[in-house]
Amino acid sequence: MITRQFGIPVTSTGAILRRERDLGTPLGQETAEVLRSGGLVSDKIIIELIEDWLRLHGGHGFVFDGFPRTLPQAESLMSILARLRSALDLAIWLEVSEQTVRDRIMGRLQRIERAVCQSPHMSLLRRSIRAAQ
Repeated sequence: MITRQFGIPVTSTGAILRRERDLGTPLGQETAEVLRSGGLVSDKIIIELIEDWLRLHGGHGFVFDGFPRTLPQAESLMSILARLRSALDLAIWLEVSEQTVRDRIMGRLQRIERAVCQSPHMSLLRRSIRAAQ
């Protein structure tokens, strides 16, 4: 809604990481395995991606969904903005219930489970198990 009303670009670190993966960049390939296994991408890599994104899209405002998540990320964002001679005018903290967080995590786990079960590796594993029986 904010982005439509004011024409401000919005992104999330997840969207940036998926784009890097889809483009097949070295960074996308490096982080794809971490994401596939459910791990967290390091702050160093996230900060690099955010800085690149801001250089390309952040000239007239921006909205980050879910960033920064940690104090070091927030400090890095302030350093990046200082280097780019850009100010942070507003930050919005949205608080959600514990149940909402649980529901979102369960939804993600179910999507991961479906992806794993549909992987060619799982099909091969199932055939190998059947053949061994």
